[in-house]
Amino acid sequence: MSNIIPWLFLSCSIVLEVAGTVIMKASQAAWPVPGMAAMYLLLGLSYWCLARAVTRVPVGVAYAVWEGAGLALITLAGALMGERLTPSRMAALAAIFCGVLMVHHGTRHDAPRHARDGVTASSGRPAQADRKVTP
Repeated sequence: MSNIIPWLFLSCSIVLEVAGTVIMKASQAAWPVPGMAAMYLLLGLSYWCLARAVTRVPVGVAYAVWEGAGLALITLAGALMGERLTPSRMAALAAIFCGVLMVHHGTRHDAPRHARDGVTASSGRPAQADRKVTP
């Protein structure tokens, strides 16, 4: 997996989380049951993408980016749906952004071997070695 692929999975995870949450909010009045089903599907896919991302991105960084970006985008989506974006909320979003940057820059860029090489927790060997190759 190239270095950009885990970040693409993380980006997809964020978009899916935001979409699921926005659908949950928007669907409550008109069609709550299909809206909730769509929300669960999107959030499930979001977690699947997040799980793929943490194979190469340190989990602390991935989770900070996922939560921070998701929270910021959901807050902005709420503002587009008529919720007030107060100065205290804007300050909180700025603090979240700063926190995500601090976690990212405070993390060593040479990730632990198990995150970098895809080592399985059970065997300690690279995940690719667990797969049987047929000619």
